[in-house]
Amino acid sequence: MKVLLFITLLFALSSLQHADDDADEVEACSFVAHTPVGTLSGACSTQNIPTPNFKEYWKLTLTFDEQSATQAARLQPDYFYDMFRSQSLEDGRSTLILPLWGDIVLKPDNPEYITEIQGTAPLYETRPHEIRISVVSTAPLTLELLFTEHSRDFNVARRSPSAEWMIKYLESFYRLGTNRPDGFAK
Repeated sequence: MKVLLFITLLFALSSLQHADDDADEVEACSFVAHTPVGTLSGACSTQNIPTPNFKEYWKLTLTFDEQSATQAARLQPDYFYDMFRSQSLEDGRSTLILPLWGDIVLKPDNPEYITEIQGTAPLYETRPHEIRISVVSTAPLTLELLFTEHSRDFNVARRSPSAEWMIKYLESFYRLGTNRPDGFAK
């Protein structure tokens, strides 16, 4: 009985010790975004969230500065599938492109992270993602963008998104519009 209790205690301590290893640190940054309502800026953070059965599961939190807050308040919560593209830039920033929504340029606050990005520039990748945009605070105005790529979304052998993901992506085009008064380019 004492041996069983000891083994259980060791396992519990081991689990607690590795609990922090599962969640990556939050990285602080600043951003400039070109969105459906215009160019916005402010402070941000990124966090990878390791989750079983996901290739990627991470969030980007955008807190808008005073100059952008009024304009940013026109952004709506959203949910769509997109071919998300990210690229490391030579100056240590990175760019995130969501063709169905806009683009965001991130500049990390951490000098070590900036050096790491510079070392990978000009690498880029385009991957199929499910994207959820939520308002998490109104004072200050803060949006959370949750980026999800399920393991089943990308067929490695064919080097393309799965048929199921492509159907959801094509359905996301129904949400397209423009900020022009007539809704379309001339």
